[in-house]
Amino acid sequence: MHTIVIINPGHFHAGLVLREMHPRLSEHVYIYSEPGQDLDNYLKLIKSFNQREQNPTRWQFHVYTGSDYLDKAVTEKRGDIAVLAGRNDRKIYDIQALHDAGFHVLSDKPLTIDERGVDTLSEVITGGKLLMDIMTERHEVTSRIQNELLKKADIFGGFAEASEAPVIFKESVHFLYKQVNGVPLVRPGWYFDVKKQGEGIVDVTTHLVDLVQWMAAGSEVLDFDRDVKVIEAKRWCTEVPLDRYQQITKLDAFPDYLLPDVQNDILHLYSNGEFTYVLRGLKVKLKVIWNLEAGAGGGDTHRSFMTGKNSTLVIDQGPHTGNKPELFVEPRNNPETFRPLLEKAIADLKMPGLEVIPENDRFHIEVPTSLRTTHEEHFAKVRNEFIAMLDSGQEPATLRPSLLSKYKTLSTARAMSRLNP
Repeated sequence: MHTIVIINPGHFHAGLVLREMHPRLSEHVYIYSEPGQDLDNYLKLIKSFNQREQNPTRWQFHVYTGSDYLDKAVTEKRGDIAVLAGRNDRKIYDIQALHDAGFHVLSDKPLTIDERGVDTLSEVITGGKLLMDIMTERHEVTSRIQNELLKKADIFGGFAEASEAPVIFKESVHFLYKQVNGVPLVRPGWYFDVKKQGEGIVDVTTHLVDLVQWMAAGSEVLDFDRDVKVIEAKRWCTEVPLDRYQQITKLDAFPDYLLPDVQNDILHLYSNGEFTYVLRGLKVKLKVIWNLEAGAGGGDTHRSFMTGKNSTLVIDQGPHTGNKPELFVEPRNNPETFRPLLEKAIADLKMPGLEVIPENDRFHIEVPTSLRTTHEEHFAKVRNEFIAMLDSGQEPATLRPSLLSKYKTLSTARAMSRLNP
């Protein structure tokens, strides 16, 4: 059996790993944290899992509060799996202490937000217990299908020849005001401090870099110095008026630590960024945007394309798709001769209910509700993968080098973007 220890939860993602029970997890969950609003909001969320009508969980929570939460967790060592999701500036140093103390560590992204933290990460992964970040987007069904079609020679045909245009593009748009489990999400005040949370170019972008590595490199071991070259990067601000900050955080005013970035009661938040890089000869462009709030009926959006010699694989998510990610295949040549090849490739996936629907000169891969899962559900899936690795005593040979390459890519892009404010 394994026992989870939660460390200073400052983000609701630390709760989503407890959304479901697991037969290999103890019902006892130990929480070590500073006191305050972050902890109160976290406890409210995870207790709601025990109280829901359908499939309630049975967790028993043991909470310690104090500024010495980390020392207490290490000294008592009431479990073997440490879970972190909170302030990103000190996260890698908490990870290092827990890892050195013999904990396996499952952490929300990003593990670190700057170059100094990457140096610490490179030390942590040299040995010891399992360390993994929670990469939920690999479990999104359209990403899984896209990844499988990439491997089909008659469908994708390998990536297109090198040119000025990227052959991989991903854009992710998110919103500071949102709902989780049907209620408005209260974000902590520090979430708006890029020194603590990190700039947008190193936060959500972690998922985008991870998907690119997963799809473009597969089972090959990555080395940043050999395989990656960051070409250009930039960042820009989202303006957050005081009244919206109050609405999102439930705080009365901007804290003192944010005032250097406040003008005329508007916070200038460096939550947006984009960068272009080359991964093993493939040109990649990634972009992340944080807006204040989605319009009526809107939600997070995502656009992605992979350009191959035989087709382009496109994922699109927005109001026009009912806020669901949808996958499209755009053949380079005659759609009529391409269609039977695509239908066979989809059938070979053995995913019941998938359909190939012609739409002008492209094809929509229609995914049934039975194959779709929510972002919240993906956290338990990653947790279950982590437990399976522990129980088998095996981890992928790519895990640690890919982890380091990912965060070196992000920190290099961040440093470059700050040269062009």
